[in-house]
Amino acid sequence: MAKAEDLWDLEALCPWDRPEFRSGLAALVGSAELAARQYAADARVLAELVAMVPRCAFDERGATPWTSFRREVAVARKVTDQAAATLIRSAVSLTSHLPVVLGLLEAGTVTVERASSFVRELEPCGDELAGRVDASIAVRIAGLPVWRIAQEVRRAVALLDPEAGAQRVSLKNAARGVSLLADADDQALVSIFGPAVPLARWHATLDAQARALKQAGDPRGLDALRFDLATSTYPCTSHTPTDPTLPDGADEAAGADFDSAAADAGGDAGIASAGAGLRPSFVEAASVDCRRSRPVQASIVVPVETALGLSSEPGWLAGYGFLSAPTCRLLLVDAQLRRVCVQAGTGQLLDLAARTVRPVPSPVGVRGALLDLVLQDVTLTGVADRAEPDHDPSPPLREFVLLRDRGDDGPTGTQSPAGSWHLDHTVPYPHGPTAAWNLAVRGRRTHQLKHYGWIPLRTPTTTIWTSPAGQLVEVPRHTTPPPGIDPDPHGQAQASLPDPDELDLLDRAQLEAPTDDHPPWLPTSERDTTTWTWLGSNDDDIAC
Repeated sequence: MAKAEDLWDLEALCPWDRPEFRSGLAALVGSAELAARQYAADARVLAELVAMVPRCAFDERGATPWTSFRREVAVARKVTDQAAATLIRSAVSLTSHLPVVLGLLEAGTVTVERASSFVRELEPCGDELAGRVDASIAVRIAGLPVWRIAQEVRRAVALLDPEAGAQRVSLKNAARGVSLLADADDQALVSIFGPAVPLARWHATLDAQARALKQAGDPRGLDALRFDLATSTYPCTSHTPTDPTLPDGADEAAGADFDSAAADAGGDAGIASAGAGLRPSFVEAASVDCRRSRPVQASIVVPVETALGLSSEPGWLAGYGFLSAPTCRLLLVDAQLRRVCVQAGTGQLLDLAARTVRPVPSPVGVRGALLDLVLQDVTLTGVADRAEPDHDPSPPLREFVLLRDRGDDGPTGTQSPAGSWHLDHTVPYPHGPTAAWNLAVRGRRTHQLKHYGWIPLRTPTTTIWTSPAGQLVEVPRHTTPPPGIDPDPHGQAQASLPDPDELDLLDRAQLEAPTDDHPPWLPTSERDTTTWTWLGSNDDDIAC
């Protein structure tokens, strides 16, 4: 492996400041803009050709003129039939009901990749809904990476058409499953499709156990540990606390052995506890490991208006993205609640409550907890305004920054896994303090960019990166929508939460568990809970 000083020597020889290098970069920028304009022009041509084809568009039955047209396009563009069909669908969408994105392409301000991601996410939606999404958020996609565009489109769809969104969620929940895909060189891929919350919790459990083993001295890499654990033990998050097939005390002894090993290796108590009971030797029965695993919680941010059925604003699942309002309300019956304060007008995160509340897992218990969170005074952590003496932030400060930033702000749009995020000091420590304003969530690759001449500048709404060659990249940061209540059917929006004495008039169905059996992905154990973080509002400038 190259030494750090050798890498610095190589960096000093790089041609970032040479005129010919910078002119080459400018040519690449121009070609990207030209490609966007050409894509828009091709879309208009394809749409005109579609209008000339008889019979119903996209009618694939038999040897119809439409099928022949699709193959003509495939030959002309030298692509497969499937790729030609995708091009045609995109052209029809852009020219018929996505005028804002089409205009951005024609101006060269959005890349083909970003525009295609926007169109692709809207394919399951009707033309009218797609047009509304285009009008509401398309102007913001030029500076967003592809994965952020997908998240923003999903949020807009869930907010603008919650009923259709609930139907799609139900259909996809029913289609959950696991498939095995063959790969080269004796390898394979496993695809797991299903509701995001249980999968996020399962992955968090898997990651915590792998990190605990690594902290205890296991020589394998984290990815290898995750694979070995997933294929040999399946780290469950809902399990029987005791195993009647083992002698009394056997499970506690085995777990204590691992805790001791982790402590001897220098691991902190939190990491050791999260992974207590793992099998470093992989010789014990899988059921033992399952029985001794400990549940890991998923953190979800939900507006209190959504919880009360007053808004269709989606929630946010850490490490995943937006969750529809019906899904959030369905999970409400088993939640640990923590209050978060935001600016009423902007949604800017201000502070966290110092304590959590665990209501009785019933509609009545949840309703009481929500009223307490909205009406009672709250003790805040104060982490937003103070600096800490150590390099590593305290748990409350770390949670605050993760809730605020929600993901990597790197210049190339890399989507870093949540487990790989660092809290990076914008002004390096100790010259810059360990404080919320000087910390940013970044993946390993983005974190390393600063060591090679990339300079970040954080503004209230964006991060502006300057490359060694002088290129400027402005990355919009995640924003939390300000609290609000959906307009009533007559078009009159309420200004604040209703009077507490009138909350009984709300639709109680939003807070009631279904009468039939719980779906298999809902928690079944009292220990198997989800941590919920709430965004609400009051009558002051600060919404808590």
